[in-house]
Amino acid sequence: MDRDDRRTHAEKNQRALRIVWLALLLAMFAYTATVFLFEAEPPPALGKTVKTAFLAGGVLLGALSLLVYRFSLSEKSLRKKFAATRGNPPEKRLEEFSEGLLLPHVIPWGINECVLLLGFVLAFISKDPWKIAPFSVIGVVLQVYMYPRAEELAERTNEFD
Repeated sequence: MDRDDRRTHAEKNQRALRIVWLALLLAMFAYTATVFLFEAEPPPALGKTVKTAFLAGGVLLGALSLLVYRFSLSEKSLRKKFAATRGNPPEKRLEEFSEGLLLPHVIPWGINECVLLLGFVLAFISKDPWKIAPFSVIGVVLQVYMYPRAEELAERTNEFD
């Protein structure tokens, strides 16, 4: 493979990450829209404790997602991932580095979706579509923040050629 083929492979990896990112973001919007599409009967009485527990769970999951994302893509972690590619030509290093970014992105994205799913369940059991709003905001903001940027991450290692 020549240099252009390697860069193309790294770009394909990045494009695949962006497709997964977008699919999960669109799913979040779909969950939010779904609870507003169903006719709501009078909501059953849900205790404040239940609502608080769901919201606390959403906030904790959001914080966990952010911690996993920040830790797995920290300067130290990125340098370690990029250092593992030493000895390869620069374009091969970028290709291997971009492949190593899959899990550090997808795991927090899955947690972001779990945040929204908590709100989805709460909105359905309470029959109040507005209960999903804070979960939707948390999940979508985190998802947008975690947009994949392989080349920027590689440049942060200070070893990118």
